[in-house]
Formats: sequence, C-alpha cells, structure tokens
Amino acid sequence: MNEWRESAVGLGLVFGTAAGMIISLLFGFTVAYGIVVGSIIGYLIGLIISIRAMKQ
Repeated sequence: MNEWRESAVGLGLVFGTAAGMIISLLFGFTVAYGIVVGSIIGYLIGLIISIRAMKQ
C-alpha cells in the first residue's frame, strides 16, 4: 500500500507539471511559473489522495 501512496504523489507532480506547462502556453505567461504552480497543485492533490487512502 505504501508504494501506491508514493506513486499518487509522484503522478500528481507529473500531471500537475504537464498541465501547468500547457496552461502557461495557452494563456501566454512564463512557462516556469506554470510548471511551479502546476507541480504545487499536483503535489497537493496527490498528497490528499494518499492521506485519504491511509485513513481507509
């Protein structure tokens, strides 16, 4: 179960970073900001998923 929680956080980082890059390119602001914001949001989503999985 521990591997699944770690992969949820990792996948959140990957998908958040990719989404941040795409959104920054669509809206025309600096890609670095999109990567940072997307990875933070993805990390938080992955962390929430892993914490909820721990409680069950």
